[in-house]
Amino acid sequence: MTAEILDYLEEQIACSKPFKDIIAVVPGISIDDSYRLMLELAKRKSEKGDRLIGYKAAYTSKAMQQANGMEEPIVGCLMRSSVADEAAPITLKPDIHTIVEPEIAVLLKKDLAGPGVTLLDVVAAVEGVFPAIEFADWSIGGKTRSRQMGIATHKSTGGIVIGGPLTSITGLDLRTEGASVYLKGEPRGSGTGVEVLGNPLGVVAEIANLLSRYGAKLEAGMVLMTGSIVQAVPVVAGDYVQVDFTRLGSVRARFV
Repeated sequence: MTAEILDYLEEQIACSKPFKDIIAVVPGISIDDSYRLMLELAKRKSEKGDRLIGYKAAYTSKAMQQANGMEEPIVGCLMRSSVADEAAPITLKPDIHTIVEPEIAVLLKKDLAGPGVTLLDVVAAVEGVFPAIEFADWSIGGKTRSRQMGIATHKSTGGIVIGGPLTSITGLDLRTEGASVYLKGEPRGSGTGVEVLGNPLGVVAEIANLLSRYGAKLEAGMVLMTGSIVQAVPVVAGDYVQVDFTRLGSVRARFV
């Protein structure tokens, strides 16, 4: 049965079949089972040649929770195939609503295995941070999908763009790190790292502790996306987005 459900999830991600939420396919599916499916889907992708390179958190800010009707964050797998080159244009899917989210990406130098991972544990395990953008295709159920569906499908289709250079967190308070979003040169929003669960590094601890429930852990070399600092910005073909951070530099994405 699990193989059939994974087939269905892959079809939904590829938009090859009309949308059907997982709660209609598996009535009564729990959040725990959704996370188990998420990890099984990542394993299947890896067996096909992809690679799990980290995890991404969603709805870590009140603005994103309120905009999407979510009461708490969720976590998704981050695959190597989802990483886009900052210098290359990103091709949008026809008739698909796409949004961009400015985020702080964290690179680990040590493993983090929950439960009980603390903020101090995270500080000791972090190699550095990057400016980043996530672009999400709301092709899976449009704007109305269950929390279980978001989890099982790795939160959304789409990908990430990571800017540079890598910045050490020594002497850096990410709670006050500002991010300003520009669409075609026009300001579209700004916020600071405190918006994401009070501290982007705290998000990493939350991810590690959640994964421990399902026998998974964060590993050295993984990238963690900590969630959108401001409400997501919709984009269409021809748009370009730039996010300027206070001390982390900038990151850009262009859509065609």
